Amino acid sequence: MLAKIRKLDMVVVDRVTGLHRPILNRVMVFFTHAGSAALFWWVTAIIPCVIMRKYRIAINLALGIGITYVISEIIIKKLIGRIRPSESIHEDDMIISKPKDYSFPSGHTSTSFAAFAIIMMYFPVFIWIPAFFFASLIGFSRIYLRVHFLSDVVAGALLGMLLGVVSTVVFKAVVPM
Repeated sequence: MLAKIRKLDMVVVDRVTGLHRPILNRVMVFFTHAGSAALFWWVTAIIPCVIMRKYRIAINLALGIGITYVISEIIIKKLIGRIRPSESIHEDDMIISKPKDYSFPSGHTSTSFAAFAIIMMYFPVFIWIPAFFFASLIGFSRIYLRVHFLSDVVAGALLGMLLGVVSTVVFKAVVPM
C-alpha cells in the first residue's frame, strides 16, 4: 500500500510539474506565501472578526490554527521525518527556496483547512465556499512548487479539518455563548 502511495505521489509531482508556466508560477507562489504562517487566515478571517467584535470566532480561529500548527509542524513532521520532493531537485530548478524541514504533513494545508473548518462551523455557505477554494489552492500550490507530495497535502487537509472541527467543538463547550 505504501509503495502505491509513493508511486502515485511521484506521478502527481511529475504531471503537475508539466503545468509550469511563468504566469502560473507567480500565481502559485502567491498562494503558497498566503499560506505561510497562516497569513491569509489572519488577514481575511481573524482581523475582520475582531473588527466586527466577533471575538469568540477570532479566538477560536487563532487557537485552532495554533493547535494545528503545533501538531502538524512540530510533532508529526518530526516524528515522520519524510523527505520533500524538492530534495532531488537542483536549487536552480526550484521556483521557491527549498524548505529546510520535513514534508509530511503539509503545514500550509493543515492550518488552511483548520481555518476553513472553523469558518464552516460559524458562517453561511457563501462565506465558507470561497474559504474552501482558497485552502485548496494553498494546498495545490505546495505540490505545484514541488515542496510537497500529494499524500502530504491530503493528510494535511484531513488533519486540519479534524483539528478545526475538534477545536471548535471543544471551544464551544468550554466557552459557552
